[in-house]
Amino acid sequence: MAEWPEKNRPGFVLFFEDTRPEGFGLGMPEDQSYHDLPEIKALMNGVLNHPGNHLGLIDQFDETLQFYVNGDGSVLIDFIVKGKSGSLQAILSLQECIALVQSSVPSLSALQIPNAEFNKW
Repeated sequence: MAEWPEKNRPGFVLFFEDTRPEGFGLGMPEDQSYHDLPEIKALMNGVLNHPGNHLGLIDQFDETLQFYVNGDGSVLIDFIVKGKSGSLQAILSLQECIALVQSSVPSLSALQIPNAEFNKW
């Protein structure tokens, strides 16, 4: 896990891949790096608007929340449930995803994901 700069800081470690040649990261996966909420919102708006792109967040407690853009532009949310070999998943709009992230600091474990269903891997 990446080094956390300061406990309870309002942000997350972020990783993403933008599959467009002209996109963020020039089509290459971005290494994990810490970002605050305004940076995360900007990256979500920039990356999660093209099918096949994905972005993930890791909080200071090593909880992981991932987003994947479907072919129709909707976003699949995938929250890994530790110790249960699965994740909570739901389909939301990009704006709903951004609002969800902004409500989750400092821990992703307190998320209330609308219409989420548990799926075993």
